This record gives sequence, C-alpha cells and structure tokens, in this order.
Amino acid sequence: MNRDEWIQKLKKMGLSGYEAQVYLALLGENRAPASRVVRKSGVPQSKVYGALSSLVERGFAELVLGDVKLYRGIPPEQAFENYRRSVEESLTQSQADMKDLAVKAPDAPSDDPGSLGIRLVRSSQVVGVVNEAFDSAERELVVAVRAPLMMGPDTAADLSMIKRGVKLRYLVDLAVLDDPVVAPAMIQNAEELGGCVRFIERVPLRFMVIDGRSVMIELAEEDSTSMGLVVPNKGLAENMRMLFEGLWHRAKTVDQLPEALRQAEAVTG
Repeated sequence: MNRDEWIQKLKKMGLSGYEAQVYLALLGENRAPASRVVRKSGVPQSKVYGALSSLVERGFAELVLGDVKLYRGIPPEQAFENYRRSVEESLTQSQADMKDLAVKAPDAPSDDPGSLGIRLVRSSQVVGVVNEAFDSAERELVVAVRAPLMMGPDTAADLSMIKRGVKLRYLVDLAVLDDPVVAPAMIQNAEELGGCVRFIERVPLRFMVIDGRSVMIELAEEDSTSMGLVVPNKGLAENMRMLFEGLWHRAKTVDQLPEALRQAEAVTG
C-alpha cells in the first residue's frame, strides 16, 4: 500500500491531510524536532506545528520533554486505542445530549422540510449518510460517481450487499480514472463486480437512489465545497432513477474501455 492510500485511511479516522502526513513521518521517531518532521512529511513549516499539536491532543503523538520540543509517533495499535476511546467517550456524551434534547423537543409536526424527512447534510457528514444508505438498502441502490471521489471503492462491502440481494449499480465518470491513485482500485472494483459498474464520459452530478424511495443529491457550492440534499420522495426518486437509466444505457463496461484506461491495474499488478 502506498503513502497516499495510507493518508486516505488515516483521514477516515478524522485526521486532516496534513495531520496524516505528519503522523506517517513520525512513525519510528523517538525524538524528532519539528524541522525533521517538515523534511520527512513535506508539510509546510507553517502547518507542521498545528498538525503536531493536534496529533498530541488526539493521542497519535507525544511531546518529548527536553530543552527543545521533540516529538515521537505513537505506535499505530496504541494510537487506534486512543482514537477508539475518544470516539466512545464522544458517542456516550452525544447520546446523553440527544436524550436531553428528546425531552425538550416539540412533539407536534410542522410544515418545515425537516418534518418531511428532508435533510441538508454538510460535506463532513456526507460519508456517514452514504454509509447509512448502503446499510439500509434492501432492494436496489444506484450510485452516480464523479471526480474527485469522496470515498474510495470498497469491493468487499459491495459484494456483501449484492450477496444479501441488493441490486447495486455504479455509474462512474471517466474523469475518475485520471487520478493515478484511485484508478487502479476503481478498475479492479469494476472487474470484480462485473456488470454492476459502467463508465461514461460525463456524469452531470453526484447522486444515489435508494430502493426507489429516497434520493441523495450533491449540491456544489461556489467555494468548491459541497452539501448533500437527502429527500425521501418516491416521485423524485423515480425521476432520478430515469436519469440514471438513460446514462446507464449509454455507458460502457470495464471490458469496453480503451486499453490505455485499463492499464492502471496492470501497472500496479
């Protein structure tokens, strides 16, 4: 597994890109000054100190006592335990907070979008909502994917979903294959899932339709951030599924892609 892949895995644990790079640079170090971390990580010096402080606070690094500030990386297994305890404590507190909120929340329905189950999800929460959709789908899940990916392919999870009887299909924008890190995993995923993955020149927007009853659509902002609009509405779901089907019939399977686009897997193999 290469460095970029490890960075993506660490980001799933809540680390920022700079924090993940600094943590990888610290592994194996017992007394590293910030200057050495800058050289090893490639993170700008102005960002290293903030990343180091955050890693110490999160339990991924330790500050070594001395005349100058030195740092060491916490071994991965211990760092994970620190992370797990932090998450459990946070969830326990959140559970208590939500119980308090439930007592104070009004019981009467209202006419606002939230009363209809419509949600506007911030970018930091989108991955969690996507995972919810994958877990809750019972019959069918169709997903339109654009670059850059918010989360990489998970072939094991996809195969598990298919095994439990969910009809899963991915429509992937060919621009995804321009990323040399993502492309091999995407090609391999497509080959292992067979006809469940097709590629097309342009996917107009990211969206998914869950069981023909609920839709999540990406809303791109002017500052390049994005939010997710979740709408449990069968009429909208039917229309978005029709859009998916139209694109799907024009798309190509992995076997129909030009050989040059499929070389990514051969190179990594």
